[in-house]
Amino acid sequence: MRFLSTLAASVIGTLLALGLVVFFFVFFFFALSLSADQAPSVQPGSVLTVPLQGSIPERTTDDPFRRAFGGEPAYDLRDLQSSLQKARSDARIEAVWLRLQGVSAGWATLEEVRQAVLRTRESGVPVFASSDEFGMSEKGYFVASAADSVFTAPQSPFEYNGFATILSFFDGTFERLDAEPQLIRAGKYKSAGEPFVRKDLSEPNRQQVTALLETVNDRFMAAIAEARGRSVEALDALAEEDAFLSAERAVAEGLLDGLLYEDEVRDRLRSVVGANETDDLTTVSVDAYQRVSAASAGQSFTGAGQVDIVYAEGNIVTGSTDDQAPFGGAQALGSTDLASALETARTTPSTKAVVVRVNSPGGSAAASEAMWRAVTRTAAEKPVIVSMGDVAASGGYYLAAGADSIVADPTTTTGSIGVFGLLVDAQEFFENKLGITFDRVQTSPYADLYSPTKALSNRERALLARSIDQTYQTFLQRVADARGLSVAQVDSVAQGRVWSGRDAMEAGLVDTTGTLADAVAMAGQAAGLGEGPYRTRLLPRSKTFLQRFSEQFATRARQAWRSATLGPLDESLSQKRQVLDRVVGSQGAIQTRLPFTPTIE
Repeated sequence: MRFLSTLAASVIGTLLALGLVVFFFVFFFFALSLSADQAPSVQPGSVLTVPLQGSIPERTTDDPFRRAFGGEPAYDLRDLQSSLQKARSDARIEAVWLRLQGVSAGWATLEEVRQAVLRTRESGVPVFASSDEFGMSEKGYFVASAADSVFTAPQSPFEYNGFATILSFFDGTFERLDAEPQLIRAGKYKSAGEPFVRKDLSEPNRQQVTALLETVNDRFMAAIAEARGRSVEALDALAEEDAFLSAERAVAEGLLDGLLYEDEVRDRLRSVVGANETDDLTTVSVDAYQRVSAASAGQSFTGAGQVDIVYAEGNIVTGSTDDQAPFGGAQALGSTDLASALETARTTPSTKAVVVRVNSPGGSAAASEAMWRAVTRTAAEKPVIVSMGDVAASGGYYLAAGADSIVADPTTTTGSIGVFGLLVDAQEFFENKLGITFDRVQTSPYADLYSPTKALSNRERALLARSIDQTYQTFLQRVADARGLSVAQVDSVAQGRVWSGRDAMEAGLVDTTGTLADAVAMAGQAAGLGEGPYRTRLLPRSKTFLQRFSEQFATRARQAWRSATLGPLDESLSQKRQVLDRVVGSQGAIQTRLPFTPTIE
């Protein structure tokens, strides 16, 4: 009987292995077929169509596997910007059509897109924007207002009722669980742990959230007023008096140019490009046009060299993020990965300047310090300009302080120069809810300092506060040295306070407001590469699905081998070490992280 069961298990295992091999090779050749796509042939009289739906990522991997099965968008922000730039010099592109289908990107990203659309329109290329039956939200309308003409479909919604952000608080949850968060922070505005110890906004937190909302509202109203020839006061009054502004009313108020169905927008575009009414509209989508070479689009570069764009995106962690899942997940920014990318830029002779594109809410204080060091080393040899995206705060601002200049979008969330530590005392939760109790033996009074099964003593809290304050003072000194200010001056605008890019410039934390394209222009001019445009290279190189899959497979194989060869005691100790590394070693107990992730709708 045992022989038959063993034989059956072997047969099933062999079949499963063969199935996995076949599956792998099918996917492999599928990827090769997708990646072998040639650049599209662009016909004269073409319309570049730009679908704007959902979020617009800073970067995609250009990996066919992840696009087909991982839900990755067909293009990223840089692809969109470079496509619009090429369209300005491509005689074959006679118009651009923005097709809005529920865009939800961050406000700084939308500013990037809007400025690229404006430059295209100002170059003489007609730009149409429409939203069909999807309607138009404030975010979509903000981008669409840069076009020559803006349309939506009859009976479609038109959102124009102001902005709000809603934050969650979990103090009541911890009370029900008999767990007590223990928060220690440097800076009265550093409210990263506030959701765990309060049920509502503190006054300092309310103040900074209100300032962020006001910046977005001011930028939105100013952009619409300029685009539509209305006063800001009139636009404010319209938002206050009619919370459910109809599309028909929007046309009457001059916010839209008409109510048109998709086929009617196509008819308008045909007349613009000079096509006959019976001809199909010749279009090329941005996800295809991004593969068209700059030379074939009539674009030339100035200078004998390139500008490297190094992406610093995600939650800051120590080490590398090579073990990230093949289909992605929460974006992480590893200190080793960023340092390696900057080392490549610093040691490449053809790289004359570097732009560090920061889109990070921060994270590990130790990793932020390591990244700051990598930026300063690069800036000592080549011009380094930081370009801030939607969020470049706390640890994201820390690493940016090592650059020569900082450029932020007006609505970028930045600053948050502060430090916090958060521990949870779950002793009563384990005892009251689960019936688990703990006892301990230790060699020193503070050996169990980070234990989640005890409350901090006054002495322990003082020790942690001292460590956090030391990190905060280092943070202040880094910023003071970079900005040419005294530590006291930086402290007056720090305290963990979050600033918009516009307000951060007034506070002396940012040199100027502008887009990624503006930062690249600054870098190229600082390197003496002429007026531009410049050749660019993106770093670090994104890993493909196959690379991540092979790395994950190797990791799982090592784990399986360790489980098979280690004894029970060795395995238990190894698991405890991994947990400790994740909680304390990898992330660090002390964090320089944004107080909250602002979502302004």
